[in-house]
Amino acid sequence: MIKRIHIVLSCTICALFTQPVLALNLDIWGLGHLSVDRADNGTDDSTFVASNSSRLAVSGDQDLDNGISIIFQYESGVDLTGRGENDGNGGADSSGQLFTRTRDAFVGISGGFGKAQVGRMGGLNEWVYDFNLFADQVGDLGNIWGGTGLFGRVDNLVRYTTPDFAGFNIGLSYAPEEGVDDSDVGVIKANYANEGLKFGAAFMSQGTGSTDEHEAAALTGSYNFGMFTIGAGYQDESDIGGIRGNDRDGFTVGASVAIGNGTIKGQVTQTNGDGSETDATQWAVGYDHNIGKNTTVYIAYAKTDNDANTSFSANNYGHGDDFGAGVPGDDPDVISVGLVYSFRARVWPR
Repeated sequence: MIKRIHIVLSCTICALFTQPVLALNLDIWGLGHLSVDRADNGTDDSTFVASNSSRLAVSGDQDLDNGISIIFQYESGVDLTGRGENDGNGGADSSGQLFTRTRDAFVGISGGFGKAQVGRMGGLNEWVYDFNLFADQVGDLGNIWGGTGLFGRVDNLVRYTTPDFAGFNIGLSYAPEEGVDDSDVGVIKANYANEGLKFGAAFMSQGTGSTDEHEAAALTGSYNFGMFTIGAGYQDESDIGGIRGNDRDGFTVGASVAIGNGTIKGQVTQTNGDGSETDATQWAVGYDHNIGKNTTVYIAYAKTDNDANTSFSANNYGHGDDFGAGVPGDDPDVISVGLVYSFRARVWPR
């Protein structure tokens, strides 16, 4: 009997260790972005050392051996200056801490049906970075397109993304009310990419607690010629802040040219409100220089011209230490010198 038990145990142990191991891919990655900014908000001026959407993340996928994979990402904002609250990652009560606020973080499944994810993911961010030559720098497109209260990221979001069909896919996202009436959020985003050509179309409905939802629709497009890149976008908003008739639209256009290890770039964004003296225009020019595979130094200048009843910033979205506009009608400008270092390392398998 003891011999038989020993044989059974031996066979069971062998069977356990000979089962196929589910393939796990695990990466750690991040980005450090620091800059020195000289900002004038139209009333006062000051110099800042800013941490701009610096981040650290773990992401990966695990094959379940049936055509389905678990996908995951755990991403946190990182403040390399230790100031915490205003680091370009959306703000958090984290003064003096390294880790600030959750960025894109989710768990989901993927397969031939597409992808299904649950977590904190993009709202406005789904399209504001489609063509944004100054992402996380001064002059970021989000200073204007995100300056009216659209959520850059949305908490408690459920998202489904279709499979790719000849370069085309659609993402459908929804965040429920969770006990607060008229506070749900919905996002639809369509994407098309074919070599250097890209198009995007988006619609977002953001609950405000009132019967009138803050809605936005956008179209984006760009083309990369190799040495040259051009792009443009249009965004239309209605009932901003839940106020019926508080509408705004605007456009952006920009171009860049690569010269050696550097890129010269410029972008202009205009927004037009329905009220009197509610327009604004942001101008941004800059030069990025690659000093290594993962390292960029840059200089950028941005200025926002506000009408008398507007106060859009020149260094808010994705950029730390926003100085804003002193009072409505002021025209903030800022010059920035920055360093960006990114990395990605495969943790498993090695």
